[in-house]
Amino acid sequence: MYYLVLSPAGLFVFNGENKLIKHRLFEKDPEKVAERLEIFESGKEIKELEELKKEFKDLEIEQPNKASEYFRNNFRKIVFDTKFVKDDLELNNFLNAVNIARTKLKISSIERRDKLIIQTVSALNDLEKILNTMSERLREWYGLHYPELEIRDHEKFASKIAKLGDRKNFEDFVSSMGMELKEDDIKILENYAEELEKMYKLRRELEKYLEKIVPEEVPNLNALLGSVLAARLLAQAGSLERLAKMPSSTIQLLGAEKTLFKFLKGKQVKKPPKFGLLYIHPDISSAKRELQGKVARLLSSKLTLAARADFYTKKDMSKELFKDYKEKLEKILK
Repeated sequence: MYYLVLSPAGLFVFNGENKLIKHRLFEKDPEKVAERLEIFESGKEIKELEELKKEFKDLEIEQPNKASEYFRNNFRKIVFDTKFVKDDLELNNFLNAVNIARTKLKISSIERRDKLIIQTVSALNDLEKILNTMSERLREWYGLHYPELEIRDHEKFASKIAKLGDRKNFEDFVSSMGMELKEDDIKILENYAEELEKMYKLRRELEKYLEKIVPEEVPNLNALLGSVLAARLLAQAGSLERLAKMPSSTIQLLGAEKTLFKFLKGKQVKKPPKFGLLYIHPDISSAKRELQGKVARLLSSKLTLAARADFYTKKDMSKELFKDYKEKLEKILK
């Protein structure tokens, strides 16, 4: 059995007795090395690995493996023996450059993905406004024909109109104070209701997409807020980078900027706001009024840690964050 070890210097193959059998050195370009390491860690193969796999049929490529600890303990000696660098200074400079290049790759990747989240939730917000307006319009419009119809849910209301059209097609219809409609009148109402139905379906698809992408890209924020609220907080901040650089007090007030501005200007608002978007979080909205500020401060302090972990390290510490948050929340509520 042979064991592969990956390092910024290249790929190294050891046997079961930790003897170096083969190596494939990378070129000394930090950016290209960073790209190779990212590709390998994503589960894809790089050309140097393909060559080694052909030569060693029983090659263990899982990292870490049996040879990993030996390589870490003897890293500098092994690398110097390959003549990859001439001294410690050159090796240190190279490793620093690779780490910087990898950090840039991770940050640029996060930035692109967080923009997708922001655009999606912004589209969802726009869609909800449109749905409310169009649903109210349909109710008023169809109310001319069948004002007695009582279906509170907007989507169900649209679905019934699209499917049944004329009031006479409703099972419980007996009589109505509404006006009679011609066939063309009913047809245009049905078409309008059908389009509204499609838009409700689109809203569900956007929400489902957020439920998938948010935990993947910002797992720590997602654990504390849920996918939609986490996405809305990102959109309010403008980017994950900006959110990660904000103090907890600023995060707590995101979405309440207008109210805060009015308070500072002494216009109509007697007290400063305690929270902005975070108010819709169930732990805040359901808490006693006198405790809501404390809960908001606790949540925003944890969100600061979550955003920084999601942006700078991409480390999933959601379980620890959530557990600590819930324990402290319980103390506040008691």
